Amino acid sequence: MIELPGFAVLLARLLDHRGLAPAELARRAGAAEPEVAAVLAGAAPEPALLRRLAPALGLDAADLFEFAALPLPEDLAPAGGMATTSITGLVRLVLALPPASRAELRAGVAELPSTRHRGRIEGLPAARPDRRTPGNLLMRMVATRNLGWNGTAKVVQLLTGRSRMATVYGRIASGEAELTPELVADLATVLAVPAADLAAVLGLPLPADAPAPGGAVTDAALLLRDLRRLGVEQLREAEDLARALPPA
Repeated sequence: MIELPGFAVLLARLLDHRGLAPAELARRAGAAEPEVAAVLAGAAPEPALLRRLAPALGLDAADLFEFAALPLPEDLAPAGGMATTSITGLVRLVLALPPASRAELRAGVAELPSTRHRGRIEGLPAARPDRRTPGNLLMRMVATRNLGWNGTAKVVQLLTGRSRMATVYGRIASGEAELTPELVADLATVLAVPAADLAAVLGLPLPADAPAPGGAVTDAALLLRDLRRLGVEQLREAEDLARALPPA
């Protein structure tokens, strides 16, 4: 079973893969170079620094908190409830929309009021700080999109065309099953993270023929991030917005 190293190694792998110098990352993030250097040397990252690093790296801030094994701040945590039907329904609708309508939907979703989560996030795999695995990390990242195992299986099928039992994702989350290159590529699609970046960070291979997602698939994955803060009622409003937009 592959165990993940600490955040310093994960960040260093990403920078090395991209050919990005720490000084350049600090400049892009508006952070002090010694602060970034300290994190790369093994210091625990401050939450404020992670928030600055995320856009500089083109990553979702919640994902970077998961990389660092830090608790999600309330404003980045999913609303909870795992409203699989509404979320998968929205993904189907987005895939059928033209680019202009997809952009309009994301703008409309951004205006919907947030639903703050209360207590433990339902379906979020337990963190294993004593034994972090690539699979556990990936499934925690997916869960921040309000997707449990069943929702993950459905969204993966919609975005990639590949069908797997929901229990496959449960076994990945628990560390009972190893990640395959194809699974890494599929989950990267759901997370809207370049598959090569994700594989480099995790120290895992990718399929040699892994295609880049199309525009509609990428927009649907980005919408999953936008939806994390919405409860069931707001998700229904988002569905209504999507249905009212001109189809392709």
